[in-house]
Amino acid sequence: MTQVGFSRIVWTALALAVLTLPLVGQNANQAAAPGILGYLDARTGTFHALPPTPVDVDEIAAAATTATGKIVTAFTITINSTLPATDKIQCQVNAAVADAGSGNFISESAAVAATRSGASASCTVTIPYSWTLATAATDRVTLTYSIIVPGAATAATAALPLRISTQSIGSIAVPKTGSTTNETVNATI
Repeated sequence: MTQVGFSRIVWTALALAVLTLPLVGQNANQAAAPGILGYLDARTGTFHALPPTPVDVDEIAAAATTATGKIVTAFTITINSTLPATDKIQCQVNAAVADAGSGNFISESAAVAATRSGASASCTVTIPYSWTLATAATDRVTLTYSIIVPGAATAATAALPLRISTQSIGSIAVPKTGSTTNETVNATI
């Protein structure tokens, strides 16, 4: 190879390097692709995944607060179903919290018998609670209710539910500690 041929190759390589530098710099601002943290053993060609970072339970517990209080739900029920006057009506309320900070799921439930008067019934369900939550400021409480009328048992059948109505009351912020949260349900069965 002549001196001129070698110089031409060197200059061409340098020109290509200078032209591709801006393209390489464009990748610097891109986010890293998700993947599994680990290393490749060059000797064996085996990939070794690193164990996940353990959750510091003490740190979560230190950040947790205990929310206490009561959720009181007053029911007014209109009875449009054909129900014997002797059938009992049960009012039930469920409160559920998915604590984002700890990953814990808390569920509370309470039920009482309603007082019937002709084509209506009423009851009040109280759920006292004490919840340890890591993210109480942002967690939500989901409230649902059920009205249950168990059927009368006969010799031929077990006590089957004759009527069940379940609906959402809604989602509320975790109440301030020590407070009473009042909810109202107007339902027809």
